[in-house]
Amino acid sequence: MNNLICLPIGKKLDELMQKPNFNFKKYWSKFNIDGLELTMAFKERIYGFKLNKEDKKWLKDLEYVSIHGPFKIINESKKEQIKILDCLYDLYDKVNAKAMLFHVHDCPYDLIDNYSWNIILENMPKKEKLNNKKATSKILKSKYGFCLDVCHAYTISPKEIEYLYDLMKNKLIQIHLSSAFRTKEHRNLSTASESFLRALKPVLKTNVPLQLEINEMWKKENILKSVNKELKFARKLFN
Repeated sequence: MNNLICLPIGKKLDELMQKPNFNFKKYWSKFNIDGLELTMAFKERIYGFKLNKEDKKWLKDLEYVSIHGPFKIINESKKEQIKILDCLYDLYDKVNAKAMLFHVHDCPYDLIDNYSWNIILENMPKKEKLNNKKATSKILKSKYGFCLDVCHAYTISPKEIEYLYDLMKNKLIQIHLSSAFRTKEHRNLSTASESFLRALKPVLKTNVPLQLEINEMWKKENILKSVNKELKFARKLFN
């Protein structure tokens, strides 16, 4: 399959945007990608995120752009939630985004339908405070699309990737792609265990955008080399 290969950008973005004369388009176009996911994890990042005309045009010309909504948005006041969503929708419109993503347990369901966007919900990892069965049921019964985070699924069980894919493949819009080892999440694909790669097999025939959500690759000294290595591995794995 010819999946679009994309990069989620978040924490690295904060670091880069603080640099004087940082050129958004020039930096991200160095990578061999088909698209980006703008990870707007916190309201401060949303309010401070600025793009010039050239950056907006470049993002619009990419084959796929999605936006990841903020963590813990439901803990904000209703007034603040609306302000955040207004800013997100403005960004969504300006970059011609294809999807607006929220974590299933952290989505302002009572407000999101006030905007004309394509909502997708993401499955979460195994954590004490999360009821994963209830979350899965919520995604399945909703009218929204699905982002399968394979790393999150694997932390529950090696069989969870196949289970979620079979259950919701008709709702699948994109995949968050990274490996997991025991409780460690968002690790490199190129060094994934045989167990993880076997668990990934059911989704290898999909033709949806892949978001390489790998934290580990951004910690290397040569980031360009490290990231492009993972991008190349992902393309070979799926194509």
